[in-house]
Amino acid sequence: MTSKTVIQVTANGQLELPPEIRSQLQPGDEFFLWQDEDTIILKRVKKSAVKDMINAQKGVNREANSRFFEICDRLHELNEIDPISEEEIQAEIKSYKQEKRKLT
Repeated sequence: MTSKTVIQVTANGQLELPPEIRSQLQPGDEFFLWQDEDTIILKRVKKSAVKDMINAQKGVNREANSRFFEICDRLHELNEIDPISEEEIQAEIKSYKQEKRKLT
């Protein structure tokens, strides 16, 4: 759904959102803010299933899988799936195979 509306900044420096937008928000919701000259964009930050999965793992060797975790952290911070290059994919596959060989 795309909508356009004009909103005002209150005397306290807060944005006054329309009721139909406020009704979709929950306390604690987080937003990523981009600013470029006179343009401001807000994007809701969704809870990361990847981060939850990583935090739930016990005994994960984060150093051995550092490149994978760097990519996961980057995606979580941006909350967007940036295009991953073929080189990054190949590097992750190679790292995974090397780690599996160490375990056998």
